[in-house]
Amino acid sequence: MRLDIQQLLAQDGGTLSFDFVLPLGADYGDFNGGSAKIKGGVGNHGGYLLLAADVAVAAEGICSRCGEGFDFSHSFRIERPVARKLVADENDEYILTDEDGFIDLSAVFNDELLLELPTKLLCREDCKGLCPKCGKNLNKGSCNCPAKEIDPRLEVLKALLDNG
Repeated sequence: MRLDIQQLLAQDGGTLSFDFVLPLGADYGDFNGGSAKIKGGVGNHGGYLLLAADVAVAAEGICSRCGEGFDFSHSFRIERPVARKLVADENDEYILTDEDGFIDLSAVFNDELLLELPTKLLCREDCKGLCPKCGKNLNKGSCNCPAKEIDPRLEVLKALLDNG
């Protein structure tokens, strides 16, 4: 979605609103579908342009430990100044327009989502994951695998500890 800010530059105190849904693709990690609902606007405050938006993500996540699907939701707010070009002492927090005075909102919010969303999704903080031997989901109960298997090369040291 592209937003034309040329008219806004001539209106001190004016606002351009936007409301759209951005689908979550494979770039966002362990999500099985879902989208980000984005609602906000760009305001002209005495020649200072500010983009402000609320982002609400609703998706089905896939747990990085146990592989189970779960409902994931996350909300955040973004506020960034908008500039036609950067001056040497400004930082990269600015959203830049193209030569025609448009802002590519899809690109802006793709970048923000990549920074904001977790890289490792967990169905819950205390997820136990899968048994490394049999693959059973340990959140649903324990497995019958031996508790600890000692490296055969260190078996002699265990015997010393047991006798000592």
